[in-house]
Amino acid sequence: MLKQLIHTGAAVIAVAAVATGCAAPEYTYVKNSDLKTYFKVPHDWHATGTGDLDDTLSGTNPDSANSAARQRMWWSVAYDADAAPTAAHLLTGQVTDQPIVYARVADLTESQQNVISLDTLRDLFLPVTADARESAAQSTQLTGFELLRDEVLTPADGLHGVRIVFDYELADGVLHTFDQTALVNNTGDRLYLLIIRCSTSCYRDRSDELDTIAASFTVRSN
Repeated sequence: MLKQLIHTGAAVIAVAAVATGCAAPEYTYVKNSDLKTYFKVPHDWHATGTGDLDDTLSGTNPDSANSAARQRMWWSVAYDADAAPTAAHLLTGQVTDQPIVYARVADLTESQQNVISLDTLRDLFLPVTADARESAAQSTQLTGFELLRDEVLTPADGLHGVRIVFDYELADGVLHTFDQTALVNNTGDRLYLLIIRCSTSCYRDRSDELDTIAASFTVRSN
């Protein structure tokens, strides 16, 4: 009887081990080893191309020489939790009830290096500082701004930047939350950026998950 129990117990353990081994991983680990940049996203989020998004963010015509130069200077990725994933969800004026994350590493031009500061990092994606919001007030329809977090970061020797979390009111008066981490190296010639976006109700409901993504953003200084 004891021998039978041992065999039965071993079989149960073996089945459990197989089941555990076949379980889907919880996270996808995103990395660019050459740029020493890493973060993780839930495994069921979907990678999506960023070419059109990068052209929009950089303000370059996709057929121009400037776009080709930008492609050499930028590395970017995006992951979308939506069932129909697209990097365009980062910029849409419509309601986004599923989160999207976008990351970029970019070499900065000399003119960009000359103006980089903590405030320019804060205003990198949308106007956040009072001066930037005042300047943008006449040309944008962004309303309902709320600053939820503003933290100066020095995550490693040779790096500094900010993590900010803020709200803007977009489609149909729905509040959206943006969680942005922006870092530069101390020589000021390379930018590291991570942005998470979804509706504020989505961000609140999934705050632990989204904070895990933001906190996982790691850059090893060169």
